[in-house]
Amino acid sequence: MRWLGPDAFRRGPGRPPLVFGHRGVRGAAPENTLEAFELAAREGAHGIELDVRVDRDGEVIVLHDATFERVTGGADLRAAADLPYAEIRRIDVGGGQAAPRLIDVLALARARRLRVNVEMKRDVPDRTAVVRATARLLAAYDPRVPVLVSSFDPAMLATFGVLAPRLPRALLLNRTWYSPAGLRLARPLGGAAHIERTIAGPQAVRLLEGGGLVVNVWTVNDVREAQDLAALGVDGIITDVPGEIRAALG
Repeated sequence: MRWLGPDAFRRGPGRPPLVFGHRGVRGAAPENTLEAFELAAREGAHGIELDVRVDRDGEVIVLHDATFERVTGGADLRAAADLPYAEIRRIDVGGGQAAPRLIDVLALARARRLRVNVEMKRDVPDRTAVVRATARLLAAYDPRVPVLVSSFDPAMLATFGVLAPRLPRALLLNRTWYSPAGLRLARPLGGAAHIERTIAGPQAVRLLEGGGLVVNVWTVNDVREAQDLAALGVDGIITDVPGEIRAALG
């Protein structure tokens, strides 16, 4: 069976950009939960963006922060890396939801025909463990589910490329990374680049698109800004309000 490459994340000719729910629909539902991802699908998102790290036993879980402090409102200060999933699944991260396993989110994405952007977090005790566990899981999953793996860490992306070369990758770039050298580094690390909205100007977009890269922009919540980015030719927009952005772009 043929694996889906970066073209699954490329904007079609004459079509508006793809819209990705940032951590699902962050704010309207507890972020990075099955409820948030299901809501993104109902709002018409083409895909979802999520964050992964590993628990104590090496299970790939979906959680942005290293600890549960923020998502539990200070009720649980423990780090995900110190807990088995049997314990993590009992932690309420809002609305009775728990931090899901990546395998569970992939099943939802397959059922709802969603593209999936998996960001590997780098604030972890062992970055190699995150790369290996994520690569092992995604390489063995249904290749018909479009998956793109991203990270701010070039070394993590390079290692992932060795372990799972058929899966597309995206370098995450923000103001700290912004430079011609940083932009050009995206090409050898994978087929895409994810750039922060504050640096998504015409020059940066032209440079990346000229290299044949898929260009996605985060986190865009303003309708007018999304329309301006669409006019620049970006492939995807990552947003907390996918329903609003999808409606505005047509």
